[in-house]
Amino acid sequence: MSQRHKKNYYNDIALKLASIVAEAKHLHYGYFERGLKPELKNLAAAQDNYLQKLLGFIPKTKVKRILDVGCGTGSVAAELVNRGYEVTCLAPDPYLIQRTREATNDRVATLTMMYENITDELPEQSFDLILMSESCQYIKPPTGWPQHIRFLRPGGYILVADFFRIKTADERNPSRSGQMWDDFLAYAKQHNFTVIKEKDITKFTAPTMDIYQSFINEKAIPSIDLLLELIERAAPWLYRILKPFLKNRLLKLKSRYQKQGGDLFQEYKRYMTVLLQKAPA
Repeated sequence: MSQRHKKNYYNDIALKLASIVAEAKHLHYGYFERGLKPELKNLAAAQDNYLQKLLGFIPKTKVKRILDVGCGTGSVAAELVNRGYEVTCLAPDPYLIQRTREATNDRVATLTMMYENITDELPEQSFDLILMSESCQYIKPPTGWPQHIRFLRPGGYILVADFFRIKTADERNPSRSGQMWDDFLAYAKQHNFTVIKEKDITKFTAPTMDIYQSFINEKAIPSIDLLLELIERAAPWLYRILKPFLKNRLLKLKSRYQKQGGDLFQEYKRYMTVLLQKAPA
């Protein structure tokens, strides 16, 4: 796990917890269209909406080979394979790679490593499209963009669905997750990529943050508090050892998710789906 990823692991935990409770197969945000109430029980349906919207951005022609960077549990890759694409999945976590193999019935090639660290593990200029669904935020631009150039064929595409910062983090919202949107566009232009299509879906994805916030504050944290109380009663000696560490972590978690609702998300961040094209040869 990279240092950049470590700084954002609270987001990953929230996604995984909500997915378990809501019986959702995806780790990404939900897309809450009109008529779909932003409730935990609807998260799985909203995530399916998100996936369909995302795949609708893939060009209809000249795309066959896809590199899924940050493949999560493989649910997106499974849909891509079902649609006839040849997919290579990449993630630094062996557990996620195993989940991906299971989700796709071993119909994809896999690579367990950081995208920035790939050297000769993949053939150069061999992919028609690089997909980054909520993984763009973890890839450092100075090392990530040269990799895009290296592995995309001339005229190939990058499809990104992720949130970007539009305001600097401050006391109201200390989250530094996501690249600055203007910086992302500047890097794209610098490396001769053209924006073909983009869509701001912030208002449709932001309710996901309200769900996570509610779940963490109303379910997860009270459960942890209860667990600590049980440990204190059953094993006071163990409680005395664990208390300083667990209490500090719990306070940090509470502080973080008090500032992670949909309203602040929309004020400080922008969730974009954007298709970019590499310059032809």
